[in-house]
Amino acid sequence: MDYREHERTYEGFVRFSIIGTLWCLTIVVGLAIGGPGHSWGTAGFLIFLGTVFGALGLFVKAVDAKGVGAVLVLSLLVLAAKALH
Repeated sequence: MDYREHERTYEGFVRFSIIGTLWCLTIVVGLAIGGPGHSWGTAGFLIFLGTVFGALGLFVKAVDAKGVGAVLVLSLLVLAAKALH
């Protein structure tokens, strides 16, 4: 058995799972921003950014989940600001 290849495949799967989960959460938060407040421009932009950084994280190991995680945090801040408004 090729353990090095097995570990590389497992690391890729875990990386894909983390980035995919963060991306899905970004979409859900974006829909929460756009729905009640009818701020679909802001929501669409944040979902687009999450998609771009998620794809970039899948193809560039140095970016990893940092980009889509940052967009998720930004989306949560926008959602919190809308809730307080």
